Amino acid sequence: MSNTTSKMDVFFNPKTVAIIGASESFRFGYGTTSYLLNSNFKTYPVNIKKDTILGHKAYKSIKDIPDDIDLAIIIIGNEYVLQVIKDCVEKGVKGIIIESAGFAETGKEKYIKLQEEVEKIAKQSKIRMIGPNCIGVTNFHNQFTTSDMDFVHAPKGNIAVVAQSGVLGNIFIDWANSNGIKFSKAITIGNKVDVDEVDLLDYLNEDPETDVIALYLEGTKRGKELKKVLGKMKKPVIILKNGRSEIGSRAVNSHTGSIAGNDKVYEALFKQYPSVFRVDNFYEMFNVAQVFATQPLPKGKNIAIITGSGSLGALACDEIVKQGLKLAQLDENTINKIQSVIPNWVSIRGTIDLGPSMFETFVPSVKAIFQDKNVDCVLFIFSIPRVPLQRMSSYALEGVRAQLNILKKSVEKTNKPCILVCFGSRWTFDFVTEAASHSESDLNIPIMTRINQAIKAFKMMEEYNKSIATKIT
Repeated sequence: MSNTTSKMDVFFNPKTVAIIGASESFRFGYGTTSYLLNSNFKTYPVNIKKDTILGHKAYKSIKDIPDDIDLAIIIIGNEYVLQVIKDCVEKGVKGIIIESAGFAETGKEKYIKLQEEVEKIAKQSKIRMIGPNCIGVTNFHNQFTTSDMDFVHAPKGNIAVVAQSGVLGNIFIDWANSNGIKFSKAITIGNKVDVDEVDLLDYLNEDPETDVIALYLEGTKRGKELKKVLGKMKKPVIILKNGRSEIGSRAVNSHTGSIAGNDKVYEALFKQYPSVFRVDNFYEMFNVAQVFATQPLPKGKNIAIITGSGSLGALACDEIVKQGLKLAQLDENTINKIQSVIPNWVSIRGTIDLGPSMFETFVPSVKAIFQDKNVDCVLFIFSIPRVPLQRMSSYALEGVRAQLNILKKSVEKTNKPCILVCFGSRWTFDFVTEAASHSESDLNIPIMTRINQAIKAFKMMEEYNKSIATKIT
């Protein structure tokens, strides 16, 4: 790890922390204060008006703390931030996270100049700073966080997410966790007076706890450096870049003060690098990231489709063609194995449409399909409606668990990727994810609701695998 990259580690593994603007009132900053003061991280509250915060001695200034401070978290009004940063520099802190808002994103000259002053201090002092206008960082592996985070429902994983947006960071973590997606680190960088997407891509590229990086980008101030770091990425980078339209670009400027720039330039930049994949929305970003994080890379373009609906199978075929992939042509031996266990009215021409016989025929059919040398990926479209699932009750639940477990075992045995698309109501999706949570072990089969996103994920993985093979040869 380079010296520059190692300096970034203070944000994720600090030995000592000061919360400037620590609060025991239910307002912004309370959650951070309460969590860190009751955590294993050595934390000092700073509040000019209080002698104690939540039973802990409070200090009037960071300079009064009788200890070296690794990381300072600033949660105070914007008019006080400049002096506090100067105090932090005098104290000799190693890193600063400025969660306070009210800077260049306002568009007001007074606050733009205030941000410029902060940026100047960052350059002169060489102290790394994140923000302002952010909620900082979360390390899911050691459970350090500068925002409101419930680690009971946010288990550790191997996907890192970087976003300029602050509050949105926690919103999409909530959504992703509810869908079984797990993270290594989450970082919101706000207005980027110092630390930006270039620094974090460089850091995460060497982070042993991160295998996939999801980046929400509104714009960059360092185009050349971004180009350079993307060119050396050893891990898949899934990028959601907004501001495609003129209206969107203006909205970006008013949000974090970034200049979105010409979208065609970004599009051309991303296409240059085999590790970089652009997506269209947050759902797609996290779904694709989860596939990369949990599934083996496909050896080719051939996708086998297992479904209970011929129509959905046909739609999936259209998407396969659109993405330049192929529907797997099953070996004759595979067809014979499946036909030996299915009713004579079941269709396995093209897609494997098991229809109403799904529960009885799924396990032997899946085993045969995964073992077929002509199959590189498997897409399972779950499409049983709510009423029959409710009517079958525990039988249905056990049946779905058996399906999920055989998929998991087949992926592990054959090293072929699989995605489950749940087509139906939210109730049906919850039913399947509930079954997944009670499977034999950690399922690690991505469950999503969009067929097109599943097939796009296969396409991206196939391209990534091909690029790796090219580098090796």
